[in-house]
Amino acid sequence: MSATLSWASSGAGAKTGTAIGNLFADLVTLINASSPGSSFSWQVASSNTGSTPYQITLKPKDGSAGRILLVAWSSAPAGNNSAILDAAPTTNSLYGAYFPAGNVDTPSNLTASSGTIMGDDTGAVKVWAAQAVASIYGASLQAYYFDSAEACVFAFQNPGSASCFLGGAGKLIVDASDNAYSAVFSLGAGSAANFGSQTAVLPHSVVTINASSNSPCVRTNYGASNRVYFQAWTPSSTWAAVAVSSTDILTDTSNSKAWFVPVQLLGQTKGGGFVVKLRQIALGPGTLGPLTPYNTTGPVVAARQINLATVGGNGPPWLTNFKV
Repeated sequence: MSATLSWASSGAGAKTGTAIGNLFADLVTLINASSPGSSFSWQVASSNTGSTPYQITLKPKDGSAGRILLVAWSSAPAGNNSAILDAAPTTNSLYGAYFPAGNVDTPSNLTASSGTIMGDDTGAVKVWAAQAVASIYGASLQAYYFDSAEACVFAFQNPGSASCFLGGAGKLIVDASDNAYSAVFSLGAGSAANFGSQTAVLPHSVVTINASSNSPCVRTNYGASNRVYFQAWTPSSTWAAVAVSSTDILTDTSNSKAWFVPVQLLGQTKGGGFVVKLRQIALGPGTLGPLTPYNTTGPVVAARQINLATVGGNGPPWLTNFKV
């Protein structure tokens, strides 16, 4: 049975520019400022913010195995390392990969066609869908992230806009028996503002989704190596993308209650069914402010919306500190 994650929120990071080097440098600054906090579990192990391949390697603060790699190439690498890529990566795009057994601080072979990247690449999950730096870190877009003991979720958003770009890496899915599995995901060019709408941000596809493409998916080694999963359902009508009111079904303001709905996933295996879901990433109520928390007594944060917009939003996903 999986542990219950507690998500820590960094808040919005400072922005120094829109270039690929700015993105990586700003992320390093943000993570270095946040990670000393007792509620954060990951820290920067190494980084390269000045030349291709740009990279940030995160490791657990307790020194245990497990590495999250954020990487981008501003020019085509000499080789496409099959440990994390199925084809040539799109240049000037952000990727994330996860190495559950990774045990070194600095990655190797990021421009080779093969070779170990993180010391022990056993069970490594290949990269998430490409996210163009020009889109996710253009003018006014700021980086922020969420940290837990077994996964991190990264977001990029202009506080004056609903559009939010999202990606995550770690043990991010669970099966019907509540066992956690390694995965990465990215919405590509899609916006997390549509998470609760009828427009799927992880739309099902029957074609092969190469690790290097920009097609949104959840990538995992669950069941077999390098599988992909997608949203099994989208909300009918707009029940998961409406403002809080006396008639919405996800809140009861008179009794200070809110409800959250799991995100089931469907793969490409015939007859595979709905065997996994996102781990503590859920559909939930609308909000009126940025990074809105729902608290229990204390107050203790029970859930927080992944949304930096100053006016809040109806539809963005929530990270919950309880199982859904």
